[in-house]
Amino acid sequence: MRVSRGDLLSLLRKATDMDQYVDRVRGIINDVKEHGDEALLRLTSELDGVKLSSIELSQSELRALASGIEPRVREALDEVMASVESFNTGVKPRDFEDYHRGLRRGVKWVPLSRVGLYVPKGYFSTLVMTGVLAKVAGVEEIIAVTPPRRDGLIDPEIAYVALRLNARVFRVGGAQAVAALAFGTESVPRVDKIIGPGNAYVQAAKLLVSSHVGIDGVEGPTELVTCADPGIKPITVALDLAAQLEHAGAVGVVVTWSEGYLTAIEDELSKLTNAPYFSTLVNEPSECVNVINEVAPEHASIWGVKIPIEGIRNAGAVSIMAPSALVDYAAGPSHVLPTGGSARWRGVLTPMDFMKPIAYVEPTSGDEARRLGELGAVLGLREGFRRHSEALTNWINEE
Repeated sequence: MRVSRGDLLSLLRKATDMDQYVDRVRGIINDVKEHGDEALLRLTSELDGVKLSSIELSQSELRALASGIEPRVREALDEVMASVESFNTGVKPRDFEDYHRGLRRGVKWVPLSRVGLYVPKGYFSTLVMTGVLAKVAGVEEIIAVTPPRRDGLIDPEIAYVALRLNARVFRVGGAQAVAALAFGTESVPRVDKIIGPGNAYVQAAKLLVSSHVGIDGVEGPTELVTCADPGIKPITVALDLAAQLEHAGAVGVVVTWSEGYLTAIEDELSKLTNAPYFSTLVNEPSECVNVINEVAPEHASIWGVKIPIEGIRNAGAVSIMAPSALVDYAAGPSHVLPTGGSARWRGVLTPMDFMKPIAYVEPTSGDEARRLGELGAVLGLREGFRRHSEALTNWINEE
């Protein structure tokens, strides 16, 4: 659909009615809280059409499944996992400590003890893009949940990645899997945080349990804004967009400043996909960055446009002269990215999402530390917190 830049944002941000999904999954969550494994087995039969006698796959079962992986796929997974690990090792947060006015103060980063990773059926790349980060962060226990296939098993690629990560795998999906991770059952351990994509029911369940367990966010459909210079072949830009439009409900936007070139891209897209998307014209190349920052997309790709990366403030991941699918599979950053405009305040998943900072202070020099205590006592008294002030004054006098 050809739209003006002024209309683009309002068309993209039509609010998703999460209430209808929340209402539907509330009963499922309560069912799992009350009945545990029995509810998981029953709901898997009712909703997925798969009857199971147990939920967790044993290590021997995972090894048997992983043995069926194609050699070239195994090799690709090994190299991609190394790529993701090296990148995220570089962005892992570091401890900080300094000495200031008689205080030793700092922040130590502590990995979460146990995380739950939601892996949509068959999406082994999602286990890579979440599990490797958890491993880099130092998470003690990784729990993966994924819907079973019709035969009750999971794909060999998921089994292989899980073994590489030493992750436990449970054959359960949907809102019931989220509930199990949040509250625990006889088989599924309760986790500290739930991370991973999923459909609207999964996201609604994450929203409902977010007061009991950490979540990465409530995600919507895949998004891509691609800005292209007319010197780039139209098929290159069209394929980049069509790749993201393979996801159900995906949002795609093409931006350029040449009407003839935009028409050529649209013609190529008509041969590649029937999925809806938006296209818009800007007056000059510099406006492309404004469109990206206004939309705040999950993915942004830049083809031949001279946009300094420093100018892009709102995007989950930016691909420069490369398709956004490179981020999805192999480049190194996680493909778990903010959607629905949340790139205005969130970013790409990193090891930081699997860790927490703990601050500490310790006096090292009495006089200077006492002076800070005196300042605190003044401020506490002014705010009406008398005992705060007295606690500080007592400490000062005892030193």
